[in-house]
Amino acid sequence: MNGQSGDLFRARGVFRPQVHIAYERDILEFTADDGITTGYRWAGARPHVTAADNPADDGGIGAAAWVAVYEAGLEGALAASSGVSLVGGAKPVWRVADSERWLADPTAALQSVLDSAAAKGGVVLIPAGTYSFTESGGNIDLPPNVRITGDGVGVTNLVWKGDGHLFRYWRNSATWSGAVGTSHSITDLSINGGDNANSIAVEVSDTYGFKLRNVSLYGFTAGDGLVLHTRNFWVEGTTLENVSISNCKRHIVFKRQPGTANMGSYGYTTFRNVALNVRDGQIGMLVGVDVYNNALHEIYNAILEMNIWTTGNSIGVGFGQNGIIRDSSGTFRCETPPEGAPFTGSFIKVDYPETSGMTNFDGPVRTSHLSNAENWTNTWRDLRYQKLRDIGEPKPGVQNYAQWFRVCRIGTDKSLFSGRVRMTADYGKASYCSASAEFAFGVRGHDAGGFKPTFTVDGDGFNGTGDGFAKFSVYADASGKYWLYFRRPKYTNYCVFEYTYDLYPQGTYEYWEKTASPESDATLTKVWDSLSYPAQSSYIGDEVVFSGQRAIASANGGNIDFQVAHLLGVVPEWYTATALSADANSVGISSVTADASSITITFKSATPAGTGNIKFAVEWGRKQFNNRFRPS
Repeated sequence: MNGQSGDLFRARGVFRPQVHIAYERDILEFTADDGITTGYRWAGARPHVTAADNPADDGGIGAAAWVAVYEAGLEGALAASSGVSLVGGAKPVWRVADSERWLADPTAALQSVLDSAAAKGGVVLIPAGTYSFTESGGNIDLPPNVRITGDGVGVTNLVWKGDGHLFRYWRNSATWSGAVGTSHSITDLSINGGDNANSIAVEVSDTYGFKLRNVSLYGFTAGDGLVLHTRNFWVEGTTLENVSISNCKRHIVFKRQPGTANMGSYGYTTFRNVALNVRDGQIGMLVGVDVYNNALHEIYNAILEMNIWTTGNSIGVGFGQNGIIRDSSGTFRCETPPEGAPFTGSFIKVDYPETSGMTNFDGPVRTSHLSNAENWTNTWRDLRYQKLRDIGEPKPGVQNYAQWFRVCRIGTDKSLFSGRVRMTADYGKASYCSASAEFAFGVRGHDAGGFKPTFTVDGDGFNGTGDGFAKFSVYADASGKYWLYFRRPKYTNYCVFEYTYDLYPQGTYEYWEKTASPESDATLTKVWDSLSYPAQSSYIGDEVVFSGQRAIASANGGNIDFQVAHLLGVVPEWYTATALSADANSVGISSVTADASSITITFKSATPAGTGNIKFAVEWGRKQFNNRFRPS
């Protein structure tokens, strides 16, 4: 504000401590409770450094101290122009550039201005320019109800390469008293870092309603951009809007620190238009750290509009132990930038899929390439959503070898993993060794006898033993847990699973890990496979449901009759048999009969002698009325 005589007076901002008064023309303004703002000049000995936030307590008002030179009657102006009354006082703007220590000691200057602003609130303005806080120490704590702002991203640039945080907002209190201020924020500036592993741009802890808006954090190549953590209480209501964080070792970290309670909550957060630019060896967002794993590191009921651009051997989103994004919504994109280097990292990485990952995320999670879709471990755990996963290689990257996947761990009781798999193989002619299969893997009891999958195949892609055929296998590990494995055939263009599963009560967890063949793992015990073990199957006719089992059997040749036990205890109401091997087909099946214990397959003549050379598939079952179609 200029004085009454043109540029005779120089406004130095509002009254506060540590303002250096060198000239008679320097003016400070004070706003009284009635809304009247008065400009004062110092008439005493100079230089003078203020010690209070009002003229009465800083030498007094008089001819040899502070002299009033003008008044700005806001309340009177409002009443005269529109008849309204002023309620309360306007929040002041505190300018750090007015402190005599600003350029020599920016940390002390900014902290002193923040301390003054803490009592009245308002905005602390850092003007345009580039200012280094590294030599002066940083570690600046922000008080409640004070907003720190610059003149714009790339206009106000703060440099921080020291140990610890540049800015921190946290509560140092032994008791929780609810919200401790909802106007604390950092806006309209850039913070640039360096290669200090202990360096953090912004740290937030135990607070409500903190905002980071129109901010760029860049270049903390060995440290962290933004850290949100709990010590004694929750982090709630955090908002990031129009925020870019680039080239940091860890761009955003959600974690828990030691405190008086095992609190681990980051509820009702809003990340809108947030971009993380992640380079080789860096992490975009880390949810949970393994050091303090006795409490959840949980983001819940959040709106997350995230664009994470990854290159090289980086991680888009990493989940530590007990790190969870739950009951949230938005758009999550982990992609490589168009000009980025070839991507070899993980878009989404979960080290502990049974305790960590995305739960009930209502919105799309996208990656750049289907070939990296297996990195979406444990994304979505809610039966409201049918999930899709492609474990093939997109053209032209057709693989000429089979690949095993450890799909999921099946719960011990009352659990279910079900869906459909569709395969497209390329042998030079359409549909050869292609198939689709309906499956349902679940356990109804605590022993291997309780495991009998539903498995129905349409096509020929599961009938052979070689790598050109698909295969499901279930193995038990040393602790008795069941694991489902799937062999994707060689020459597979696409292999798409459409599936869902039951998380409760005993827990089925998906993994989708590429692995070596379980058949050569001596620590595993085979429980079932789709080639040689019986399965349940069903299909619906017009008025009946046909339910039963299927088995593929091998026998030594030289005989005419072969028996397969069906375990029904009664004569099955339907049964069929199909010759599969060359020796079995060379003779052909004459008849199929059944009694209460077994099914007999009779060939037209004696089969060729051999060991395991007679192979056939047998299906059998019972039929019952289907209530959906049964006439009333």
